[in-house]
Amino acid sequence: MNKSTDSSIHKKNILAQNTLINFFGQAIPLIFAVVAIPFVIDGLGTERFGVLTIVWIIIGYFGLFDMGIGRATTKFVADIEARGEQKLSPIIITSIVLLITFGIIGSGLIITLTPLIVKEVLNIPAELIGETVNAFYVLSISIPFVLGSVGARGALEAQQKFALVNIIKIPASILNYVAPLLILPFSNSLHFIVIVLVVGRAATFFIYTYYCLKDESSTSLSDYPVLNWIKELMSFGAWIMVSNFISPLMVYMDRFILGAILTMSAVAYYTTPYEVVTRLLIISGSFMGVMFPAFSAFSLESNEKLARVHQKSIRYLVTAIVPLVIFVVISAEPLLLLWLGNEFAINSTRVLQLLAVGVLVNSVAMVPYTALQAIGRPDITAKLHMVELPIYLLMIWGFTIEMGIEGVALAWVLRVTIDGAMLLYFFHRLVPFGEFQWGQLINKLLAFTLTLMVMLLVYQYLQNSYIIISYACICSLIWAGLLWRWVLIESDKNKIKDLLANYSTLLKK
Repeated sequence: MNKSTDSSIHKKNILAQNTLINFFGQAIPLIFAVVAIPFVIDGLGTERFGVLTIVWIIIGYFGLFDMGIGRATTKFVADIEARGEQKLSPIIITSIVLLITFGIIGSGLIITLTPLIVKEVLNIPAELIGETVNAFYVLSISIPFVLGSVGARGALEAQQKFALVNIIKIPASILNYVAPLLILPFSNSLHFIVIVLVVGRAATFFIYTYYCLKDESSTSLSDYPVLNWIKELMSFGAWIMVSNFISPLMVYMDRFILGAILTMSAVAYYTTPYEVVTRLLIISGSFMGVMFPAFSAFSLESNEKLARVHQKSIRYLVTAIVPLVIFVVISAEPLLLLWLGNEFAINSTRVLQLLAVGVLVNSVAMVPYTALQAIGRPDITAKLHMVELPIYLLMIWGFTIEMGIEGVALAWVLRVTIDGAMLLYFFHRLVPFGEFQWGQLINKLLAFTLTLMVMLLVYQYLQNSYIIISYACICSLIWAGLLWRWVLIESDKNKIKDLLANYSTLLKK
């Protein structure tokens, strides 16, 4: 009994440690982004910076366009590890080779479409067309390395090597923002910046691959059914592939449409606040990484337990993220003014405020999204994305024409709100939520609404940037207190205290 208890505590500590590692793995590059972006914009100008954001988008998109092979690799390597089998090299090498093949196809696609995208689709100034074309051609070289890294990283994560993964990933992510600063003293040409990014992606791939295979006694595939592995990988990743293909389109197509209808400066005014505020999603992302196995376990026990854990997860995320969103909404204009200057404060304030609200909704939506996948229904999320994509693209196009970049932000908020509502609906159909105390819930919602209206009314009369930021801090703290008192139940509070105690112990070690 004691051994079982010790094992359970050890697993919880490992879970907490990996969550903390993943959180910092995403948070540290964000700090570099916040510091570096103003200097990059100043050195490149808003037009060139707008093109650079498109480059970042392409790298990020192809990192997700892995046909579901990355997630499948993690699953099968974890299964082999659990069975105590020693040779992982066949599945790892098969996965990496398969992904590199997809990457080569992706490179060919970029090379083929570059003249059309640069000269016809995006509204790029004539003087930047030549270097943008060269930058895209150089960028195409990185795609096989980006996709190959997905498979290698998935294998390491399956072996619980999160610390190693983040040691490699953090510098690679930081390079996105530091590379322009390294080149700017010598040139502001985009293709030189992209060369540094490509070298960084290649180095990352080789490091991941080395650590995947360095403990393997054999890397020979001659005795293994490689074609069967390919079939297994492709079969498991089918529905995930659909989501991985469509989801980035919905995330990134707004910038391409903006660049086509408006200007590359408009892309910069939209993308910069988007890239920063959506980093708040690392909170829900890190937490859902921990909760995925819990959802899976409870789904095998009882729907009642699963529903309780699902609701508890939503309460935790609401309590953690709402105060941050309140702070961003109230302090958006002075923060942009102090960070990027008056031009961005004028053009991006409403965008930042709308996107902050969308981040809150999207964070909550990650709970049913993760739970649906955990109970073996990734087809639901994929089908929702298939339905949403054309509607969302039409919304972006129409809203951009009518309202500019603020219309794009509004379209994104509406899309994630509809998506979240549908995810909750389908999860509820499979796993009923149980009885709610509707009277108490309505009273709390009315109290929260009244509190928010009073805070926003006071905000309208504030002028000084530092006073507004101080007021935003006060409002954020007030909301944290209200949520702690009215949203969390006693068992939630005790678990949070225990989790903080575990983190404190881990940090002391």
